[in-house]
Amino acid sequence: MMKKIFTTAINAAFLSVMLTLCSFAQFSEDALRLSFPGLGVGARSLGLGTAYTGVADDFTAAQWNPAGLAQMRMNEISLGFSHLSYGNTSTFFNASQSITNSSTSLNSLGLVYSVPTVRGSFVIGVGYGRQSDFTTGLSFRGFNPSSSIIQSWAPDGVTTDDPRGNLAYELYLANADSLSPMSYRWDSKIKNNVTQSGTVLEGGGLNHWSVSGAIEAARNFFIGATLNFISGSYAYSRQYYEDDLRNFYDSTSFPFDLKTFSLQENIESDLSGFTMKLGMLYRFERNSRLGIAVKTPSWVTVRETFSQSGMSEFDDGDHFEYTTFDRELNEYDVRTPFIFSAGLSYAIQDLMLSGDVEYADWTQMEFRNADTRLLSFNTLIKEIFQPTVNVRVGAEYGLHDAGVRLRGGFAYLPSPYEGDPSSFARKYITGGIGFIVENAIAVDAAYAHGFWDTFRVNYNETSKTNERVKTNNIIATVSYRF
Repeated sequence: MMKKIFTTAINAAFLSVMLTLCSFAQFSEDALRLSFPGLGVGARSLGLGTAYTGVADDFTAAQWNPAGLAQMRMNEISLGFSHLSYGNTSTFFNASQSITNSSTSLNSLGLVYSVPTVRGSFVIGVGYGRQSDFTTGLSFRGFNPSSSIIQSWAPDGVTTDDPRGNLAYELYLANADSLSPMSYRWDSKIKNNVTQSGTVLEGGGLNHWSVSGAIEAARNFFIGATLNFISGSYAYSRQYYEDDLRNFYDSTSFPFDLKTFSLQENIESDLSGFTMKLGMLYRFERNSRLGIAVKTPSWVTVRETFSQSGMSEFDDGDHFEYTTFDRELNEYDVRTPFIFSAGLSYAIQDLMLSGDVEYADWTQMEFRNADTRLLSFNTLIKEIFQPTVNVRVGAEYGLHDAGVRLRGGFAYLPSPYEGDPSSFARKYITGGIGFIVENAIAVDAAYAHGFWDTFRVNYNETSKTNERVKTNNIIATVSYRF
């Protein structure tokens, strides 16, 4: 009979490595989530495909290119909101599932003050910007003839001290023979032929609270800097199931009569840290501008709680539940890479064209101040990530008699993973409109449609979902200049 072959010994071993296991919830994707740029702040920049480094002439310049603030000769108060709708269609063993998830948040809030000067300009700004949104979703369901998650935890005949086998053990899905105080030979009869399904929901985002300053250092040459204090949160919830819908495990002898197994995992993280943005901008008279910006590495502290529990049910009615972790605490730091941006804008009468390129070396991401298991992912980061160059273009046409500006743009963000095909690059098609009221109030709205392919693994390559993602972002901003 499975199960209670051992008690005290495995519990002691389990507790001794429990804190180390907590870090299995963090992978290289966690560092990327905190490093990868979102669509940023401001409706005008979004309408231009986020090609804003060489434009940067409103409050949002604090995040795109702080040197652009020095172009402003009036004070400004700005307020913006954003909405994200995330859609994901997955394919799992030739079966398709779809899910949507959404979020609405404050996108920007800022004040710009143009300090009176005899010559040149000196501008300061303070505010808030929503840099990225972590909202995602995944739903999948399909029959897996080749593997089970139980085997990944308690592989037949393998000697291991992996405490994840304890969950399978407590749910009567595996047994273990004690070979030594820290080593057990696992055995599980559940190997394959199960219907696997699940739902993953992610939420939260990364915010920047900024203090900025910019000056006109020489005629038409501006320099500036923004100090960002980072706050934010991340939430992850996974509900995973394995069901014997085809009665492969139909033995009348418990515990070989599996009916269903479920796994619930939750992560809640509080984020804090700081980063800087440095910029310069040169204005060629009135018709063109060249901007360069450097985002320094961010130092982000992650304070995380992790929970994991499971449930098993058998054909004879037996039902078991077990909690592996209940809000276990973990804390570590993430260092993101430098990001270099350059942008050019050029005006031809009522038409303005803009373009940006952005470089980042994602192999520079690092976990720090963490346990040995998590620090080992720094080697993996060097192996699986690559540098990328993001390209963004935009156009704006002004109907000055009507006080209206029309915008459109495109952004291409290659996958930071080594070897990913072009279909995995994030593509955004954007459009927007702006209104000027009494030369003092600007109302802007923008929309971005994003699309790309990706995949996730449930436990290894034998259980992988292929996904097609489509997103819809809306940002609306109101600004008052005085």
